[in-house]
Amino acid sequence: MTRPVPRAAVFGRRRAIVTGHHLASQSALDTLQAGGSLVDAMISASAVLAVALPHATSLGGCGMMLYHDAASGTVQALNGTGRAPGLASPGVFADGVIGPRGPSTWVAPGLVRLWDEAHRRHGRLPWASLLADAVRHAADGIGCSSEIHRNLRSARPAVVRQPGFGSLFVPDGRPLAPGDLLRQPALADTLKRIARDGADAFYQGPIARSLDAFSRAQGGLLRMDDMLAQRAGWAPPVSLSVRDRHIHVMPPNSLGVLMLAQLDALAPYLDEPEGQRAYAQIQIARLCLETFQRKVADPAAPWPATLDPGQVARRLASVAGGTPSGARDPGDTAGIVLADGQGNALAMLQSVFQPFGSGCVDPETGILLNNRLIEFDLDPASPNVLGPGKRPVHTLNPYIVMEGGRPAMLGVSPGGVSQTTTGVQVIAHACFENLPLAQAIDAPRWSITRGGDILLEPGFEPGVAQRLREAGVPVEEDSLHEFYFGSAKAIRMRHDGTLEAAADLRRQACALAE
Repeated sequence: MTRPVPRAAVFGRRRAIVTGHHLASQSALDTLQAGGSLVDAMISASAVLAVALPHATSLGGCGMMLYHDAASGTVQALNGTGRAPGLASPGVFADGVIGPRGPSTWVAPGLVRLWDEAHRRHGRLPWASLLADAVRHAADGIGCSSEIHRNLRSARPAVVRQPGFGSLFVPDGRPLAPGDLLRQPALADTLKRIARDGADAFYQGPIARSLDAFSRAQGGLLRMDDMLAQRAGWAPPVSLSVRDRHIHVMPPNSLGVLMLAQLDALAPYLDEPEGQRAYAQIQIARLCLETFQRKVADPAAPWPATLDPGQVARRLASVAGGTPSGARDPGDTAGIVLADGQGNALAMLQSVFQPFGSGCVDPETGILLNNRLIEFDLDPASPNVLGPGKRPVHTLNPYIVMEGGRPAMLGVSPGGVSQTTTGVQVIAHACFENLPLAQAIDAPRWSITRGGDILLEPGFEPGVAQRLREAGVPVEEDSLHEFYFGSAKAIRMRHDGTLEAAADLRRQACALAE
């Protein structure tokens, strides 16, 4: 069985667009051609993704965005992730487990607040025009993609039995098949309200009241007050220089800081032969997760943080260490990458966390709710312990690479905690090995499960797996677990002024340029 390869890179001078669905890419392009800003295009694409990729994203999810403003020469981070409901506390979960699905796993939806805050600062066109495509696709229906069908086939009973899930995705007791029409009339009405009245319609009006009533009826924790309190906020990114490239990521609660730590520790090994470099990447990633992952939720932790070079060297020389749990719960996410010829650039991710989130669909609004609450800990000693109004440690990791004060490359990928390791591999291939962007994305990829196991796609040197096993690391060679290897979407600004865009076909994706 062969791995999918990315479609050929596309090139343009005016603008480039990469998203997780061709309808979203087209909506973004139409918005730009109508005089919209990059943020306007992001909102149009984001809304379409929330209709077209319900296993990955919805209005009941959240988002994070990095934006490079050419006028000011600055990179800005916008956090639209959800907060735990006011009723959420460790004591609510008497059995010591959150989730994994159902109404008690929701955080307050943050995606529409992200749209609102981004539009206030960088938008041009009215909301009605930005959401028109999403409204039409929800009302008229779109063909169920093979990716939605694949996710439905693998959906666990805990997802399928949630309220509202079956009537939307399993009509007549049969999961939607590729090509079946997925109509979402209730979601279309919700989008119309937002288009007419803005974000307040979502957080203060009948939409919020409906979600409150749905939560109460199903025994959930979300209430109207949680919707009213939800905000998105701008902040400076966290940044680090590696070999003359200045790399920006989201500040915590994002795990993006772990990608910076990996790249910093990898720098001395970038000139090693391919097999040794891959081994170093993998061991450094494992060490970073062990050292920093729990600290991401600590407000006193300094960022960026870097590994001690001596500690890295000892890990690379180690044998027989580590006892991974073997856990393999995947996450799912949709991404948007946009850039124009003036130097403005945007990388954004949106998610309901695991495929189909909580599985709960409010029948009145058509909104599928996230299950991001399960990212919290229940251990009172953990910085990431569940508490009212808190944001959990978060896997979303958009990034922007700067060179000479200008964007050189930006990208995103789904994949849970492996968003950081996918980013390291794509950046290393494209920025430090100078591979064409399509080749950088298509190169054999490794991934790490939530339990610490290493998965290697076909094409790795056999010596990599052997060295890892000698170090006591569980390895699966020739792995085809598509959920774990991500779906990189990236744009590179070439020195000749052209924009190079590429979409990874490990999952559904589309690149456009003009």
